Amino acid sequence: MIDFKNFGIEDNDRYLSYLRRCAQIPSNGSPLIAFGYKKKLQLLRGYAEDICWHKFFIDDEEFWAAPVCDWDKIGWQEVFKKYVPPETTFFAVPEYLVEIWQRELGDNIFVDDQRDNWDYLLDLKSIFSLEGKKLKSFRNAKNSFEKNYDYEIEEITPKIFDELRAFQSSAEEDLQNRVENHLVEAQEDDYNFIFALNNWDKFKNLFGFVIRVDGKIIAYSVDEQINETYSIGLFAKADYEFKGANQFAYWYDAKINLERGILTENFMDDAGEENLRFFKERLPHTMLKKYFVTTKS
Repeated sequence: MIDFKNFGIEDNDRYLSYLRRCAQIPSNGSPLIAFGYKKKLQLLRGYAEDICWHKFFIDDEEFWAAPVCDWDKIGWQEVFKKYVPPETTFFAVPEYLVEIWQRELGDNIFVDDQRDNWDYLLDLKSIFSLEGKKLKSFRNAKNSFEKNYDYEIEEITPKIFDELRAFQSSAEEDLQNRVENHLVEAQEDDYNFIFALNNWDKFKNLFGFVIRVDGKIIAYSVDEQINETYSIGLFAKADYEFKGANQFAYWYDAKINLERGILTENFMDDAGEENLRFFKERLPHTMLKKYFVTTKS
């Protein structure tokens, strides 16, 4: 039996050591996102068989998260018999682990697609270089912003948190007006962003920047570095009145990730939002596919 418990930020280093062993690191594996959703989802954590486990609740229905560990080193048949009850549903299981489970567990599991939660893994070198016909419109928008605006870049530090909160509030209001069918996702993103600012010093792997025009914040980006070459792009907003600001911000985000030695950024999912999917699919990327997996009775 797994001893699922509440957990605090003091467990973050231990959890990260397990997360870094995974062959694929999904956006929902983000340490900050886990803490951001902990209260709402009643998220619990446990350790057993050199695996980090999570379970959570949506409308009183129990779900488990994908186990966090070196998936190739686990004897999954024995682990499932010992720890996983029949009819347990795992949420957002990465494709690599699904393939292992299908080989080892066969007909004992049912797999269902979860397209709205597939992650976009950005090719940061391509975004930084912006070469080729496919990126022409992106390149033109980025260049137009650089040409038309007298901008400044500033690293995110606690001294600008109040400004960022005010900008976020205005940006979220605009976003909710544009994506009425995804109010819940927009509100959750806002909550997690404020949580990140309120706990910035407790997380050692957050970094980001703001873009200013005439001293005013018009865009920002916040990333979470997971290991030496991989980050998760947690939050990004831009004022769409400044043409090309969004494209310039993503280009600059690629730049600072590459300067840290990061080659791949998990750009998170699109939550099924049509405009967001349209934008993300046109960036150089590969998909990290994720699935529901349910154990049979």
